[in-house]
Amino acid sequence: MMQIAAFLVFLAMGVTNLLAVQAGLTAVLGVPVLIALVVAVPVFYFRFVGSAAGIVGAIVGWQMSVPMAVLLFCWPVLVYGFLRGGTEARSFLARRAA
Repeated sequence: MMQIAAFLVFLAMGVTNLLAVQAGLTAVLGVPVLIALVVAVPVFYFRFVGSAAGIVGAIVGWQMSVPMAVLLFCWPVLVYGFLRGGTEARSFLARRAA
């Protein structure tokens, strides 16, 4: 069940990122929506380039604030860092207690 939920979350994030890149290309370059979508697919494929383009697209194309756009595309990294930090802290404290 958890795998299905994770798949759906990452699918929704991928579609959102792709549409944000497309909106940014449409807003910045002024190209038609279909052409921007075709150009957005290879840009979206590269992890960090796609995320940066998605953030810029959300800011320019959807008029989102910078913190909101960054949070929209970077929340998995923040959650991973939080969980990893908690694991490392527990491991460190367990070694000290032993």
